[in-house]
Amino acid sequence: MAGSQSGWTGRLIVLIALAAAWADRATAADPHPQSVPAAPYQTAGDDRGYWVVSTRDCGGNLDQGQRDRYQVFACDHQGRRTVSSLEGLIQSLSPGVPVCFVMHGSFVDWPTVWSDARQTNAWLRRPYPDRPLHVVFLTWPSDDTPMLLFPVDVAILGRRASRYSFYLAELVSLVPDDHPICLIGHSHGARMVVSTLHILGGGQVEDIAFGGGPFHHHRIRAVLAAGAFDHHWLNPGQRYEQAIERPELILNLQNRRDIALGFYPLHRPLTAPAAGRIGFGDADRRLIGPAAQKLIDVDITRFVRRGHIWPNYYTEPQLAQAIAPHVFFVDDVPPPASLARTASPAGRPQTSAATPARWQESQTDVKWSDLRVAR
Repeated sequence: MAGSQSGWTGRLIVLIALAAAWADRATAADPHPQSVPAAPYQTAGDDRGYWVVSTRDCGGNLDQGQRDRYQVFACDHQGRRTVSSLEGLIQSLSPGVPVCFVMHGSFVDWPTVWSDARQTNAWLRRPYPDRPLHVVFLTWPSDDTPMLLFPVDVAILGRRASRYSFYLAELVSLVPDDHPICLIGHSHGARMVVSTLHILGGGQVEDIAFGGGPFHHHRIRAVLAAGAFDHHWLNPGQRYEQAIERPELILNLQNRRDIALGFYPLHRPLTAPAAGRIGFGDADRRLIGPAAQKLIDVDITRFVRRGHIWPNYYTEPQLAQAIAPHVFFVDDVPPPASLARTASPAGRPQTSAATPARWQESQTDVKWSDLRVAR
C-alpha cells in the first residue's frame, strides 16, 4: 500500500511539473482578443456611478503603448453604460476624492463583470453613502483558458494577472496625485494588486520595469480578498519584495477555510500556501522588518466560511464596513469590533486602521526618476 501511495504521489508531482512548464510557454503568447458587448443604453455616469476599464484587447506585449486599445465605459448606479475614454474618466474625477480600483479574479466573463461591478459599487458605497468616491473596475482576459486543464490554466492566469498589472500601474499613473488611491483585488486580482505595488515601488515583473508616467506620490492603500499568491512573496528577495514600499497599508482579508485556496499549493511544485488563507506569518514579518506594520491580517472566516468567489464578499455588509475606512480614507473611524484581527507577534506593536500617520512615518520615499527604463 505504501508503495502504491508513493507511486501516485510521484505521478502527481510529474503532472504538476508538466502543467507548470506548459503554463510558462502558454503565458508568453497573447490571449485571444475579446470582443466587448455593445452597451444596451446610452447614458452618462452619475455621482454614484462607476467606470469599467477593459484591458482584454490590450494583449500581453508590453513593449509598445497600448492606451488606444483600452475600452472604457461610464456606468450609472443602475449599471446602464455608455462608451467613453480614459481621457473622459480622468476629466470626470473631482479634486481630492478617493479613487478605488477593483480587480476581479480568474474565470470571470463579461456578463459577470457587468453584474459584479454594479453590485460591488453599491456594496462599497453603503457604509458612507454621503461621502464621494470614484470607483473603477479593471477587467482583464481571465476567462481565456487555452489549455482546458484546471491546474495549468490557474498557473497561466496567475502569471497573466501579474503581467497585466502594468496596465493597472499605468491607470494609477494617470490619476492626479491629489487623489488617494485604494486598490482592491480578489483572488488573482489580489496578485495583480501586489504586482502593481511592486512595480510602483520600482520593482520589475518578468525583468520589465514600468516605463510610463508621469509618476505621482499618491496616498495608496490596498485590500486583498482571497489573495491567490504565495504568502512569502512580499519578503526580501522574493517575487514582489518592493510591494511594501509605496502603500500606507495592505489589508489582507484572511479566510482560513477558503476551499479553493486550500488547493492553491497544487498548481505548481513547491508552492507555498496562499496569503488569503494563512495570512502573513511571524516569519514573514520578521524578514520584512519595521515595514511589516503596514500588513494587517483580518480574519473573515466566519463571514465567508468555505466560499471563495467574489459574491461571497460583496453580499456581506459587515465586510464593506470593515474595509470602508481604507477605501474612503476615513482616518478617524476604528474598524468594527466584530472583525477579529490576527494577534501581533511578541514585540511588534498592534497596528490600528485609525492611525494612518504610522504608515506614512515608515513609508519609503521613492525617487521615481531613477526608475525610468524603456519598455
